[in-house]
Amino acid sequence: MADVVNKIKILEELAKLGGEDEVFLLTIDKLTRYKKDKLAEDLKEIKAQMRSFEDEYAMDSDAFILKFDKGEVGDNMDFMEWASLCDMKKRIQDRLILLEGV
Repeated sequence: MADVVNKIKILEELAKLGGEDEVFLLTIDKLTRYKKDKLAEDLKEIKAQMRSFEDEYAMDSDAFILKFDKGEVGDNMDFMEWASLCDMKKRIQDRLILLEGV
C-alpha cells in the first residue's frame, strides 16, 4: 500500500507542475471508475450476506448493530460475523462517498 501512496504522491507533483495530459486524465478516470465498480460489487455481496442473517434472526442489520454495540445480543459466532459485515459495509460506503468527489 505504501508503494501505491508514493506513486500517487509523485503523480500529484507532476499534476501540480502541469505534467497532466488527456491520457493522464483518462487513465485516472478509468482507475476511479474501476474502483467504484469494484466497491459496488463488494457492497452488493456484503448486503446479500447480511440479508441471510437478517432472515435467520428476523431483525434488520441497523437494529442488530445497535443491540450488538450495547451488548444485548450475545457474542456467538454468527453475531460476530454479522457485526463484521456491518463494519465492512460502512467502510465501503465511506469509500464510495469519497470517490463521488472524484
